[in-house]
Amino acid sequence: MAKQRKSQKQLSEDIHLLGDILGQVIRRQAGVELFEMEEGVRALSKARRMDADPEIDARLEQIVNGLSVEKAELLSRAFANYFELVNLAEEQNRVRVLRDRERKAHPQPLKESIAAAVAQLRQLGVDEYEMGKLLDKLHVELVFTAHPTQAKRRTVLSKLRRISSALTELHVRDLLPSEHDNLMTSITAEVTSLWLTNRTRTAVITVTDEVKTGLYYMDTTIWDTIPEVYASMAQAIAEYYPTLTSPKRFLTFGSWIGGDRDGNPNVTADVTAETLRLHRGLAVVQHREAATQLNRSLTVSDSLTPIQQEFLDALADVKDKSEHLAFLQNRYPNEPYRLWAASLAEDLATAASGDMVARLKGQSNPPLRLKSMSDLLEPLKLMDKTLRESHLGDLAADHLAQMRRQAQVFGLHVARLDIRQYSEFNTAVLAELLRKLKLHDSFDELEPAERAQILSNLLASPNPDLSGLTDLSAEADETLTLFQILYRAFDFYGRELLGPYIVSMTHGPEDILAPLLLAKWHGLCLDPNREDEGMTFVPLFETREDLRNAPDVMADLFNHPAYAPHLERVNRDQTIMIGYSDSNKDAGYMAANWELYQAQEALAEACAKHKVNIMLFHGRGGTIARGGGPANRAILAQPPGSVNGRIRVTEQGEVIDERYGHPAVARRHLEQVVNATLMASVDPRHGGITRPQDDWREAMDELAAVSYKTYRNLIYETPELLEYWGAATPITEISQMRIGSRPSRRTAKATFDSLRAIPWGFSWMQSRHVLPGWYGVGEALEAYGNQSPEQLRRLQEMYKQWPFFQVVIDNAQVSLAKADMGIARLYANLVEDEEIRAKIFGEIESSFTRTVNWILRVTGQRELLDNDPVLQRSVRQRNPYVDPLNFVQVALLRRLRFLPEKDSPKAQQLLHAIFLTINGIASGLKNTG
Repeated sequence: MAKQRKSQKQLSEDIHLLGDILGQVIRRQAGVELFEMEEGVRALSKARRMDADPEIDARLEQIVNGLSVEKAELLSRAFANYFELVNLAEEQNRVRVLRDRERKAHPQPLKESIAAAVAQLRQLGVDEYEMGKLLDKLHVELVFTAHPTQAKRRTVLSKLRRISSALTELHVRDLLPSEHDNLMTSITAEVTSLWLTNRTRTAVITVTDEVKTGLYYMDTTIWDTIPEVYASMAQAIAEYYPTLTSPKRFLTFGSWIGGDRDGNPNVTADVTAETLRLHRGLAVVQHREAATQLNRSLTVSDSLTPIQQEFLDALADVKDKSEHLAFLQNRYPNEPYRLWAASLAEDLATAASGDMVARLKGQSNPPLRLKSMSDLLEPLKLMDKTLRESHLGDLAADHLAQMRRQAQVFGLHVARLDIRQYSEFNTAVLAELLRKLKLHDSFDELEPAERAQILSNLLASPNPDLSGLTDLSAEADETLTLFQILYRAFDFYGRELLGPYIVSMTHGPEDILAPLLLAKWHGLCLDPNREDEGMTFVPLFETREDLRNAPDVMADLFNHPAYAPHLERVNRDQTIMIGYSDSNKDAGYMAANWELYQAQEALAEACAKHKVNIMLFHGRGGTIARGGGPANRAILAQPPGSVNGRIRVTEQGEVIDERYGHPAVARRHLEQVVNATLMASVDPRHGGITRPQDDWREAMDELAAVSYKTYRNLIYETPELLEYWGAATPITEISQMRIGSRPSRRTAKATFDSLRAIPWGFSWMQSRHVLPGWYGVGEALEAYGNQSPEQLRRLQEMYKQWPFFQVVIDNAQVSLAKADMGIARLYANLVEDEEIRAKIFGEIESSFTRTVNWILRVTGQRELLDNDPVLQRSVRQRNPYVDPLNFVQVALLRRLRFLPEKDSPKAQQLLHAIFLTINGIASGLKNTG
C-alpha cells in the first residue's frame, strides 16, 4: 500500500510538473487571457463531475458558444496538449511500478512474465516431453496494421518520445543542479515546440508514410527489446527445464501496411515493392550497425588465445575480398574475429546499396551475398560456435548473442508483409482474365459451387500465357503486376519476406481458390520444380453468418482436390482469420463475442478432424468494440484447444504507440502475450483454460440472442438511427481527417454496409455514446437474470469462474466508464428533428442505465471499474479534462453545419478546429476507433 501511495505521489508530481510547464508555455505563446480561460473552464468541468447541476452545463455551453473560432482552437489545443503530456506521465508511472514489482518479486519471476508461465507450467506437472512439444510449435506473430485510428503525426510522436526520455533521466539519474536545470530547459523547449506544431497533417497521408510510422516502432523500441524477451525465455527454460533448448523463433512480427489493398486504391503494386524495400532497408542498416559494433568489440588476439581452425579456414576465403578488409588485415593482423565482423558489415553495406524496387520490377541487378535470413545467420553461427569452443562463451553471450537473436527474428526484412484483398475484387479480376483468355465468358455470374469447379479445373491445367493480354482494366493490370512482384520477391529473396494472402469477406472455398490460381499462374505456388510454396492463403471470416459457416467452409476447402496439394506442400499448416470489427458492427458487442468464441471452437475441431495445424489470426482493433482491451486477458479467454501454442494478432492504431512507444512497456506487453499463449495452451488435465459448463453455454446462447435482437432493432431496423448518428456524432468530419490513406468505405457507394467498422466506432467514441462497446448487454443480462434468483447466481458464477465471460463483462465496463450520457445529450441536441432525438437518445440513455445497473449486479461491485482501481482512477482524473473538448466540439459542429457553403474559408477554419478537438478527445480517452 505504501509503495502504491508513493507511486501515485510520483505520478501526481509528474502531471503537475508537465502541467505547470504547459501553463507557462500557454501564457508565453498565447497570452494570460487564454490561460485564465482554460483554468476557468477546467474548474467548471471539475465542478460538473462533483455536482450534477444543470447550471454548470449551461455556463460551460455559454462560454464555448461565445468563443471565436481562433479562441476555440487555442482552448482545444491546450487540452489536447495536456492529455498528451498526461499520457506520458502515466506511462512513466507504469514503468516505475513494473520495476518496483520486479525488484519485490526477485528471485521469483514477475507475474505474467515468460518466466512466470514456464515456472507455473512446471508446477502444474507439465513434464519435459510435453513442454518440448509445446516449445516446438510455439509461435506468436504480432501484425501491425495501418487502420486510420492513429490520430497522431510521426513528428508529434517523436517529440513526445523525447519528453518521455527526459522524464526518465529526471527520475533515474543522479543529476547535478546544473544538469537538472538543463533538462528542464529541454523539456520546456519540447513542450513549446509541441504547442506550436500542427496536430493535423497539411497533406494527405500516403501509404508510404504509414509504412514509415510502423517501422518507426520497429526501429526505436522493438529492435532492441526483442533480444531481452528471447533472453527471458532462454533463462526460464534453463532454470525450469534444463534438458530442453529454448525455441529459436517463437515471437515474430508481420505487417499489413503497404500490403493491405482491401478497399484502398492507394496500395498499388509499386507501393508494395517500395514497402518491401523499406522493410529490408531498416533490417540491413540495423544489422550493419551491430556488425560494426562486433568489429569494435571482438578484438580477440590470436597471439593471446588459440583460434579454432574451422574459423581461420572460413576467414581465409573472405579476408582479401576488398581494399578495406585488406587494410584492416594489415592494421589488426592478430584479430581474426574483428576481420570477420568487418567482412559481414561490408556484405550488409552492399546489400543496402542494391536497387531492390528495380529488381522486383524485373530489371537486372548485381548479385548479393546476403539475400535471406540463413545467409545472415550462417556467419554469426560460426562466430558463436568457435568462440564457445575456444572457451570464450562470455564474449559469445554479449553483443553477438543479441545480434543473433535479432537476425533470427527480423531476418533481412524486419517483418513479413501480408497481402489482403476482398473476395469480390478477386472474382471480378479473374472473370476479366478468363474472358480475355477465352476460358470462360461469365465467371463472376456463376454460383459459388460452379466457380469452385472451374477454378479446380484451371488449377489442374497448364498455366496460360498471360504476357499477350492487352486492354486490361486498371484493376486486372494492377493485380497481374502485383503477382509478378511477389514472384520476384520470392524467387530472389526467399519465402520469409512475404506473409499470407488474406481474403476479406470469405464466403466459400472458391474465394480462396481464386488467389491460389493467380499465384499458380505466376509461379508462386504448386510449382513442380520447387519444394516450397511462395505464399499461403488465409480466409477472413467477419460477419455473424460467415462465422457460423466458417467450419463447413474450411472442411470443404481441406477436402477440395484443388486445395489439397497446396495444403500438403505447406505441411498442413492453416491460418484462419476472424474479424472482430465487422462482426461487432453486424451483430453487436455481446453476440459478436459469443459468435467469435463458438467459431474458434468449431474451427479448432474442424482442423483437428482433418489433421490440419491451425493458427487462429485475431483481427483485433483498439477499442473494446473492435476486440481491444488487455491482449493477455483476451488470449486467456479463448476456447480450450484453440490456441495450442500458435496465435497471430493484429496491433492497430493508437494501440501500437501505447504498447510499443516505450521500451519497458513494449517488453512487458510482449512477455504478457507470450505468457498468455503458453498458459492458454496447457492441457486441461494440468489446469488449463476452464471449459464452459453446459448451463453456462445455454446462458450465453440466451444472452447473445437477446443482445443481438436489441442491437439489430436499434441499428438496422430503426430507420431514424442513421439520421441520428449522422447528426449526433462527428462522422462526417472524421471522414475528412487526414489520418490514414484508406477511405472510410470499402466501395464508393455510400451505404451503411460499405462503411468500415473503424469510423463507425470512432464517431460513437468521440460523442461519448461509445455505443458499439456495450449496447445490448444490459437487456441481455436483465432478460436472463430476472427469470429467477438461480439464473442471476449463474451469471455471477460465470463472471467469477469463466475467463471468457469475465473479459466480456469487464471490457464492457471500460466502455461504459468512458461513455457519458450527459455529454452524449449535448451531441443529441445537434439532431434537428426533436422526435428522432427523443426517440433514439431516450433509448440509448435508458439502455445505458440498465447496462450499468446489471453489470454491477453481476460483478458484485458498487461502481464501474472497482475491479481495476488504477484504470478507474485514470478515467476519473481524465474526464474533467475531456469534457471541455466535447463542449467545444459540439459548439463548432453546430456552427459548421449551419454554414450554407461547406467549402468556404470559414468552414475550413471551423473544420480545422474540430480536428483539434477530435485529436484531443482521442488522447483523453486513449481510444479512437
